[in-house]
Amino acid sequence: MNNLNLVWNSEFETGIEIIDEQHQRLFSYLAEIDRSIKDQDPENVELVVHALVNYALSHNSFEESLMEKANYPMFEAHQRIHESFKQRANEYLNRLEQGTDPLKVAEQVRIYIGLWLISHVKQEDQDYVPYVKKIMHSGNRFTALVSRIFGKAA
Repeated sequence: MNNLNLVWNSEFETGIEIIDEQHQRLFSYLAEIDRSIKDQDPENVELVVHALVNYALSHNSFEESLMEKANYPMFEAHQRIHESFKQRANEYLNRLEQGTDPLKVAEQVRIYIGLWLISHVKQEDQDYVPYVKKIMHSGNRFTALVSRIFGKAA
């Protein structure tokens, strides 16, 4: 097993509570993939890989909605990065559907998505933070919507 340390810590924080919680959830999925690989549990690992990919894609869409509302000037570039991720992540799901060994796919997912997540959160995501924080602290309707959906202020 690769010694890649995929544990959430404060260096990944954006200061946007809902985004940080979603990022933490992604790290939790990676930890679950680790456990399933160590337990040699191909059925569970396949379920978790699907859950991770689906959650990551949903999270990226949510981030894009925030960036768009905030008029983030690099929105389209960030969206292209997310689209590239989506294509790669869907390739892993396709490989599982084609019968590739789930444990092998999971190890690749763990490394690729883990490294991507670390890099993306520490670099590209940090760039949109000031723009999103500005709209979230302005008391506009978008903040109220996020609060209604997630039960708290973003």
